[in-house]
Amino acid sequence: MKKIRLAAFCLVLAFALSVRSGFTQDYTRWKLPEGAEARLGKGGITGNIVYSPDGTLLAVACSIGIWLYDAHTGAEVELLTGHTYAVSCVAFSPDGSVLASGSWDETIRLWDGRTGERLRTLFDDVGEVLSLTFSPDGSTLASGGHDAKIRLWNVHTGKRILTLEGHTRYVSAVAFSSAEQILASGSSDGTIRLWDTRTGEELRTLSGHSEAVLSVAFSPDGHTIVSGSRDRTVRLWDIRTGADAQILAEHGSNDAPIAFSADGSTIASGSNDESIHLWDIRTRKHLKGIYGHNGTVDFIAYSPDGLTIASGNRGSGIIWLWSVHTGDCLRSITNHTQAVSTVAYHPDGLTLASNTGYYDEVVHLWDVTTGGRFRTLEGHERRVESLVFSPDGSILASGGGWDGKTRLWDGRTGKSLRILREWGKWNDVDSVAFSPDGRRLATAGHSEVCLWNVVTGELLETLTGHLGYVSSVVFSPDGTTLASGGWTTVRLWDVRAATATHALVGHKDSVTSVAFSPDGLTLASGSSDHTICMWDANTGELLRTIEGHTDELRSVAFSPDGCTLASGSWDGTIRLWDVRTGENLQTLFGHVWGADSVAFSPDGLTLASGSSDGTILLWDLMRATAWGDIRKVAVTDRTRQLLVLSHLAAPISPPETALLPNYPNPFNPETWIPYQLAKPAEVELTIHDIRGQAVRTLEVGYQPAGVYQSRERAAHWDGRNQQDETVANGAYFCTLRAGDFTSTRKMLVVK
Repeated sequence: MKKIRLAAFCLVLAFALSVRSGFTQDYTRWKLPEGAEARLGKGGITGNIVYSPDGTLLAVACSIGIWLYDAHTGAEVELLTGHTYAVSCVAFSPDGSVLASGSWDETIRLWDGRTGERLRTLFDDVGEVLSLTFSPDGSTLASGGHDAKIRLWNVHTGKRILTLEGHTRYVSAVAFSSAEQILASGSSDGTIRLWDTRTGEELRTLSGHSEAVLSVAFSPDGHTIVSGSRDRTVRLWDIRTGADAQILAEHGSNDAPIAFSADGSTIASGSNDESIHLWDIRTRKHLKGIYGHNGTVDFIAYSPDGLTIASGNRGSGIIWLWSVHTGDCLRSITNHTQAVSTVAYHPDGLTLASNTGYYDEVVHLWDVTTGGRFRTLEGHERRVESLVFSPDGSILASGGGWDGKTRLWDGRTGKSLRILREWGKWNDVDSVAFSPDGRRLATAGHSEVCLWNVVTGELLETLTGHLGYVSSVVFSPDGTTLASGGWTTVRLWDVRAATATHALVGHKDSVTSVAFSPDGLTLASGSSDHTICMWDANTGELLRTIEGHTDELRSVAFSPDGCTLASGSWDGTIRLWDVRTGENLQTLFGHVWGADSVAFSPDGLTLASGSSDGTILLWDLMRATAWGDIRKVAVTDRTRQLLVLSHLAAPISPPETALLPNYPNPFNPETWIPYQLAKPAEVELTIHDIRGQAVRTLEVGYQPAGVYQSRERAAHWDGRNQQDETVANGAYFCTLRAGDFTSTRKMLVVK
């Protein structure tokens, strides 16, 4: 028996090393959720960028956390995670000892600026945070909120000092003067307000901008304010006299970014003409322009030494570092990606195709062995909505969800081969599918499904009958049947006769995804009604309705052996289901936003999921279930064998202690709170309301190391307080204490 176990261990170790040795870009494996082996893409840039006071680091607010870069080389230094929604803003304290991050999750987190360790989480009536700034002595933090309020915080205790009210719309920018007691705030109500932070008194309102003020900054001497607005102007204000604003520049971008040089002599402003302009603050004259920015300048930051300017564009996800003296681009930071709504594996399993961004017209190809993006395919005029490789991998088809075109690309070189479009019509293309022989392509959009000859580009048939958008289309494995999902109905079509054979009715909302099992006997459909329906593909009979997701289903996919169905949802989870019984085998947590697309690798060992958070997670199905009940896993035969072997060689405990997202969330009336322990500990979970008052304490007791994720093992809250009364609607926070570890997550009760 010992020899068998040793051999098993060696086999698993060799396999693991062969798979993981390819990930040479270490950052693709930083802060991964349990069960994931890599993250492709760094997430979208959702806030500002700031230099550390010593100029060594660049912090970037992103959809999945805060990325820290070496400001000189552009190399990844660290990824700080913990927020449960996108990070909207970041700020360093004047001495660099603290990094603050604000988020739409209604929390502010304070991090050690040198080690990245989380110091404290502020959640006492924080609201949705849009802007942050430290006082000159670093003792006070000001936050501007979506609720039009400004809050002042004691950095050392985390307690709220004051709440400043006066703006009528959200506060998008805050800045302290060097005088320390004066705070400036810019708002979407078009005004800038000056506040005495000692008393909370409003000192002055500066009016002049005709649209939202999105950035404000004090000159180092504290006498001048510069502001940028959505009205495309940059204005200067003398706060001593309150004089009318002087328009410095009549340009801008959507966020009108501005930045003072450290010595206060120069202002940098970003323009919508894809350039950066430098201005002499004393003479108010234009000094120079920096050109070559690819896209609107959405954010900008001056290095402390005044030699470099960092700028970036949310759409492209690129950050550029520019020489102030020469205007040359010194280097760029890439792989920040917007929402990924579709992913597709090449048949060889080595390449993954994805779209990124709501306004991104490109297709990205990723090397799954290295985690790197190696090719970008350009040609679509608007967002790419759907992707699929031909069965032999020679062609990649991409559907332009907003430009009505389907493009065919060489699957190996990325060369554009052909454009398919139904002349005389402007059809969005929401889904594409190859026939099993690769000779025909089905495209879906609006209320039609079109069949094309792949070789000639000829339109063969137009299938009509759906009453609204057709969101998904797929061929049966034998190529004789086509399934299409739209509105509340799934339709089956005889491909040869080009006629509908069945209308499958069972969903209560739009059908978003359809998939045939590998044997062609079963059809799965996912819907906005949060359910999956399993249908007999021959008779159209509804076999089973699967429930469990708490938000819209976006994608369903069968494993290569047909035993497992994967589903991705806007509830942020990926779930694995037993096709035969409908049982939920595993729930994978890890995306900050919704999971829009799922795809099995050809060998069935990996599941790729694309998310609105701008990342693709590659889930190692062997590892994802190594700490769970392997008897419940149904994937390929090879996977089963590896699962058994991995169970023998699996580590006793997960790599780190963590509080995982509760499910369902939002919930009514009960929810399960999963967690994992890297070492044995006394476990206690405290639930408190938005005022910080304890509502309920769940004393779990001493627990061994392991993963407590299933409903049988996770902590359970029935939605009642300590007095056994049902709690009211609203946001609550759950804090896990396990030994010296503490973590907090937001929960939402909706009735």
